Amino acid sequence: MNAESLLLLQALDGAVDQAFADVEPCSFAPGACLVQEGESVDGLLLISSGVVQARWADLVDSPGPLLGPGSVIGDISYLLGGVARASVIALEPVEALRLSRQGLETLMDRDPGHGQQLFRALAAINAQRLLLQTHSQMRDGVAGHGAASLMPEPLAAAVQRFKQCAAAVEVDLRRSTPDPVMRRDLTAAFDTLVRLTGSLFPPLSGETPAPESPALQALRLELLPYLLLTRSAERMYRKPRGYAGDFLTIAWMYADEPGGAGELGTLLDRCFLNQPAAQAVRNRRGLLREELQRALTLTAQRPLRVTSLACGPAAEVFDILLQDPELASQVRFTLVDVDQQALEYVRERLQREGLASVVRLERRNLLHLCIGRQQLELEPQHLIYSIGLIDYFDDRIVTRLQTWMRGCLAPGGRSILGNFHTSNPTRGLMDHLLDWRLIHRDEGDMVRLAEAAGFAPGTTQCRLEEAGVNLFAVSTR
Repeated sequence: MNAESLLLLQALDGAVDQAFADVEPCSFAPGACLVQEGESVDGLLLISSGVVQARWADLVDSPGPLLGPGSVIGDISYLLGGVARASVIALEPVEALRLSRQGLETLMDRDPGHGQQLFRALAAINAQRLLLQTHSQMRDGVAGHGAASLMPEPLAAAVQRFKQCAAAVEVDLRRSTPDPVMRRDLTAAFDTLVRLTGSLFPPLSGETPAPESPALQALRLELLPYLLLTRSAERMYRKPRGYAGDFLTIAWMYADEPGGAGELGTLLDRCFLNQPAAQAVRNRRGLLREELQRALTLTAQRPLRVTSLACGPAAEVFDILLQDPELASQVRFTLVDVDQQALEYVRERLQREGLASVVRLERRNLLHLCIGRQQLELEPQHLIYSIGLIDYFDDRIVTRLQTWMRGCLAPGGRSILGNFHTSNPTRGLMDHLLDWRLIHRDEGDMVRLAEAAGFAPGTTQCRLEEAGVNLFAVSTR
């Protein structure tokens, strides 16, 4: 989930209803032009779902960036006036919300303070984009100065050790009997790099702009060629759905089957999949299966009504239904995701497994749902959970979402929210190499947020999966 819309919502906190009073929902077919270079733009477009691409007429051979849910379109024209500086094309069906220029100006006339916050948010959005775009330019300068000389000595030595191990493994792969010691050395060298990255560079969070650090740029320059050989880490870095943790990336983590370009790429992918964060993603699947089974014992009502928000591949749903086919008559699932490809992925598997009749799929943008711009009809639910979403959201948005979830629960129903813990040892890798920046929280944070959403004190318990990296808050209405 792109953080740009979050920045706008934070800026409009206290005036969201007013700002969205005259919002216009828009839909675009694949190939449609949301914004045409050289033409005027009326206000801002907030991408609800789908993926778009920016293109420039004089750079036809250079594909522009992919933008997914949460991205803001039209901000440059809004700030500077005049016409659009680029075209934005839908690569698949796209839904968006249009905030008109007139509506935003009316809001600012009524409350200049909100206007000032809005401009700050737009400035922050463009500062982050600028830093991301200059990464490649900085890499050129780093290469000219010698990447190793720009890194702290322990990090430069660790990079050199990792490259030596990778080269040795590549030579060893040509032998009829590869040496397992060399593979263990490669894994150890990679783990050392991850540990040093986390300890030498400050953690980032959510929308925090990436720092312009020559040492970090040098590290990226050295490691990017190896990262691009992998399957899972390459997808996290490339973000073809507009954000790092998309449904297919999560499905690959669940499967725990490395892939990549050649045997070296596969071995390097195994290094990524062995990291605690990836282990935690796999572990949360089992934790959810336990909570689903527990939900069946907490109420005699049938069918048990369960909703998953940002469902992704929904592996835990298949786990419980395929483990005991009789449960198909006792449970009704509603699976919600903003990504149509994720829903199609789940739909195809449901059809293969003969489970389509017990699972309802809904495409919604949860940001827009929790601020009232979209609706989702639900009977009172016994369990509502989301395991990979709120670490993209700041506290105010989480409180809105959790308040909405609480309102959807039956008496005695439970909500479960997952969040990466502040102790995540893979955070440096995620923050600085994969540009997968999340808001990490601890137990106190999760209890505080639940109580802010209306759950009574003492009704929220926290638990960690086995790796101690993913934290879950279980709140009872």
